[in-house]
Amino acid sequence: MLKMAVSSLTFDGFGDNDFTQTFALARKVGYQRVEFNCWYPQLLTPSRIRELKKRCEEAGLIPISLHVTAFGGDSNDVLTMNVCHKLRAIEAAVELGCRRVVASCMEHRSPEGLSAVIKELDILAPVAAEADVLLCLENHCNNVLENAQDYRDIFAAVNASHIGICLDTGHFDAAGVDIDKFIDEFSHKINHIHLKENNGFGIKRFCRFGTGTTDNVKAVKRLLAKGYSGYMAVELSPEIGETGDSIAFGIADWAKPIELFAGLEIG
Repeated sequence: MLKMAVSSLTFDGFGDNDFTQTFALARKVGYQRVEFNCWYPQLLTPSRIRELKKRCEEAGLIPISLHVTAFGGDSNDVLTMNVCHKLRAIEAAVELGCRRVVASCMEHRSPEGLSAVIKELDILAPVAAEADVLLCLENHCNNVLENAQDYRDIFAAVNASHIGICLDTGHFDAAGVDIDKFIDEFSHKINHIHLKENNGFGIKRFCRFGTGTTDNVKAVKRLLAKGYSGYMAVELSPEIGETGDSIAFGIADWAKPIELFAGLEIG
């Protein structure tokens, strides 16, 4: 099975907009499955998750994952709060019916940062397995989880059935990581895909789909050949504006990934 989805940030950006634009536009553009970016604390409360589930049912949208704030922490207090946050995210994913929790890690690269992530995952692994919720560790450019060695270190310490990789194609392109080689090594651990377009291998310069250097189609086909089954979630990142592209997104921008990737869907 491979199904296309769209991240709510594609329509609502990074702000706390109560997913207004996602509900108004996703079905109109042609998306039915949504990854909800729940980066604000109130969005994971039981009442808000119940409300989100009801809104999805009424709008004909299928929630496929919750994208929450980062794993890790630079002190025991922060790590304790972060573990509790992920415990609630796991519960929320069950309540919403999506059973996937996606997150990157703390921004600053350091051995200590990776150690904190490993400690957190070691605590969460049996909880995720019991709840049957996949934890999807997303790579980010200039992040604790950026390249193949970072994931080698993670899985050498925590090799658990419900902990895997959210492969973000644009971030790997930005970080100068060979996606083909990464897939060949880690295909058995990849449990989620973020499709993003970057323009310039080794340079973070996100762009509109179809205008950059990220070969998303090739990456997805390679994953399928390796037996991948799951979702590919489109992220049209608001960070595109950081490169000086100040033109607002329109229907053509939001629909372009459907043109590019819908033919890859199976099952």
